[in-house]
Amino acid sequence: MNGLAEFRRRTGSGRRILPALILTAVISIAAAQGATITVGAEGCDYSSIQKAIEAAKAGDILSVQSGTYRENLVVDKTLILRGRDTGSGMPAVDGRGVGSAIILNADQITLEGFVVKNAGHGKAGIEVNSDRNYIRNNLITENRWHGIYLSDSDENVITGNVVSKNRYGIWIPAGSDGNRITANELLDNSHGNAVDAGVNRWEMNAYDDLGEGVTRYRITGGPNVDERPKAATLQVEEAETKISTITVKITIPTPIIG
Repeated sequence: MNGLAEFRRRTGSGRRILPALILTAVISIAAAQGATITVGAEGCDYSSIQKAIEAAKAGDILSVQSGTYRENLVVDKTLILRGRDTGSGMPAVDGRGVGSAIILNADQITLEGFVVKNAGHGKAGIEVNSDRNYIRNNLITENRWHGIYLSDSDENVITGNVVSKNRYGIWIPAGSDGNRITANELLDNSHGNAVDAGVNRWEMNAYDDLGEGVTRYRITGGPNVDERPKAATLQVEEAETKISTITVKITIPTPIIG
């Protein structure tokens, strides 16, 4: 009896193996995705985002409902933080005027769907001290110093955000390289929309100080140039509405007529 036949004899049937393997694969994928932890005022696992971060394990998803969270968040695990508009707008992280509102200290964090505001003097709405994070579809506004600040932080993707009414919009000092900053709106930042002394890629961002007829936007502080800039036109209220809107595409199957 060859090896395959002997294996089938011992396991009963080759047909029984495949469903077991598929089930094992599904369980493994589900485990890899991590648990979903809800945060909100009522009916959720936690009412504090920071408490949820402390309880979470790497790979977990924090689903944060509408509301204002007066906290200074330190994210020190690889997590997905996802804001959900549950009826009263995007959830807001309010830094209370002291420190940075959100600090990313672990690699490969996803931060999306938040209003981030009221960080303190010399600090940032979002302070990034790690690599390969994904920061998208947030409104970063009314912070006393930086909107987004990167420190020795490489290969991050910053996309689809509105950075408005801060002292400085996005600030990247030397030593942060390989980052991609694309399709963001930068406007009404009193001392400048963008400063970058690293080597990073800026593409298709919108700026309210883009001169008429200008086709290249030079980023202050270094050699970086946005080769495809746009003129920013959004106001903060419009931006929050735009970011909060979710478009759902429904496909109806064609009926089969016998």
